Amino acid sequence: MSSQQAKGPITRNDVLQSFLRWLFFSHANYNWERYQATGFAHAMAPIIKKLYKSPEDIKAALKRHLIFFNTEPDTGGVIHGMVIALEEQRAMGNVDIDDETINNVKIGLMGPFAGLGDTLKQGLWFPVWQSIGIGVAVAAEGAGSGILGPIIYFIAACFYTYAFGWWVYWQGYAQGQTLVTRLLQTRLLDDVRTGAAILGASVLGALGAQFVTVATGLTFSVTSGKGGEAVTQVFSIQEKLFNALYPSLLPLATILLIIWLFRRKVSIITVILYLFGVCFGSALIESVSRYAITESSIFGVFSEGGIPTLIGIVVIIACAYYAGMRQKNLKPAINFIVGFAVLLVVVALFSPDRTEPIQLLAHW
Repeated sequence: MSSQQAKGPITRNDVLQSFLRWLFFSHANYNWERYQATGFAHAMAPIIKKLYKSPEDIKAALKRHLIFFNTEPDTGGVIHGMVIALEEQRAMGNVDIDDETINNVKIGLMGPFAGLGDTLKQGLWFPVWQSIGIGVAVAAEGAGSGILGPIIYFIAACFYTYAFGWWVYWQGYAQGQTLVTRLLQTRLLDDVRTGAAILGASVLGALGAQFVTVATGLTFSVTSGKGGEAVTQVFSIQEKLFNALYPSLLPLATILLIIWLFRRKVSIITVILYLFGVCFGSALIESVSRYAITESSIFGVFSEGGIPTLIGIVVIIACAYYAGMRQKNLKPAINFIVGFAVLLVVVALFSPDRTEPIQLLAHW
């Protein structure tokens, strides 16, 4: 279709009404069978009622737009604009535009614009303005102006959704197929998607390093000298090893682990429960450890760090047993438990302080 075709009955106000319906109801009846189809048909309703007068034509047009449809709502609005232009030309008597033509436009473009829209919005625009808003909020917190950060992000998000979304919607109608044909022929969609993906990944990486905090509290003491000249130094795994070599190694490992879980089709809720369980377990071990240090006489056989050692041994045995149950073969699990117990005994027998090596192994 050319933008030079005859002017039809559709006005700018009609397109605006369609855009507002799509803006607020694109996901109102989101379902696994048709996804956004009912939202699309609802957005087309004012256009269809203006173009077609007979009930049969109106029903046929609405039914035409109830097929499966799914795209990114803001950038994907260009498809709606194009379909409005196609419906208008069809109602004016263009016999080259049939149901198949309209459906092919929707089906052919919803995928590319979904990828482009998600990249621009979730991979570029929102993360960039989130980082700016967080930076402003943190910088202005001392001056009592921390609310400025959320306001900046809110304005940027509204601008993208309302202003940019409307501009794309209108351009789809105003230029019809000419716009998308030109974009596809010049490979501009691919270039924009690639560039935005690279920038968005860089921003997300910076946000992850800054705001994802993962650290280990594992320490062990080393005593040198004897008698009154004995000097005990505490070695912190986090400070002496990770912070010295790669300060953000544990946050990076956590992020990569979550990405790996997503690629293994693990649901978001399950990943959140995993993280919650690790955090809760770590806090529980730390709190019980502090209690064990103040009440060391109760667990004297394990020295001051008795409870963490006991918990570590129990967890290792339980995990080995659970893994064996999942594989329906307990022999490897039993062998592991026996081997681990032998290792603890051997290390303890050849150690001046027979409890410290057991604690260190159990903690790990």
